[in-house]
Amino acid sequence: MKYVEGVAFAGYCRADAEYCTIVRLKFLSIIVVLGLLVVLGCREWFLEPDGTMHARFFDVGQGDAIFIETSTGKRVLIDGGPDWSVLERLGETLPFFDRNIDVVINTHPDIDHIGGLPSVLSRYRIGLLVLPPLTDQSGLLSSLLDTAKTRNTGLKTVVAGETMMIESGATLSVLWPPKTLPKGFSSAGNNQSLALRLVARGKSILLTSDIEEPVEKTLVAARANLRSDILKIGHHGSRTSSGTGFLLAVHPSLAIISVGKDNPFGHPRPETLKRLKDLNIPMRRTDQEGTIDVTW
Repeated sequence: MKYVEGVAFAGYCRADAEYCTIVRLKFLSIIVVLGLLVVLGCREWFLEPDGTMHARFFDVGQGDAIFIETSTGKRVLIDGGPDWSVLERLGETLPFFDRNIDVVINTHPDIDHIGGLPSVLSRYRIGLLVLPPLTDQSGLLSSLLDTAKTRNTGLKTVVAGETMMIESGATLSVLWPPKTLPKGFSSAGNNQSLALRLVARGKSILLTSDIEEPVEKTLVAARANLRSDILKIGHHGSRTSSGTGFLLAVHPSLAIISVGKDNPFGHPRPETLKRLKDLNIPMRRTDQEGTIDVTW
């Protein structure tokens, strides 16, 4: 290869086309890498706390996974859906290099609520794992507890009457189950689910997990503080939940149903949808919209 000082770069390229092709490819590679870094930086900046409260009802198919992020960046994940879908949703929501979640709550150990949580505990740094008082710690719950132990994650059991402070002005109150279940209630199944009420910055959200009408009627009879702006419909819109008396007591301005497309249970059931319609309660569904992000 000959080089004569002062020859234009274009002429030089004609003299050694192969070398110039390599130079161009290196230049383009640098541009692409810089572009990716800019995009990633913008994404990280966009996903930082934005000064508002977020309640994200993740689209995880037929299951529940609710992600609360406060205005200052405190994070609470309530349930983890049936599978790894929750990891995808968290990846879409959190900055790439931020692997911290303050509290993870499992409302009960059915697969559509607990299935994705062992993976979450394995891949994120969790400050505290919160559970209802469960006597049977086998199956998926056993896997979750083993993962928590391996990862040195704190563990807490809560019952009705307790309140968890997320940050100043943001609390989660436990409405169900009580320490001792009333006569006729089983110590397993949907009616052992944690029912929680989030209050933050003047708004309230009632998170009912899979509780059914017997629990709803018990809470109404006990004059529990159910009144909430938003209601997460119990048991994915099953006909066994969201009774008329309960809906009247909550008096929500919005109902949200976390449910999968074409699920084998026919959720949400027509009876439940009719009760919402009859009471003029607006409704949103994850099977129709995907993840629903409520902000205030």
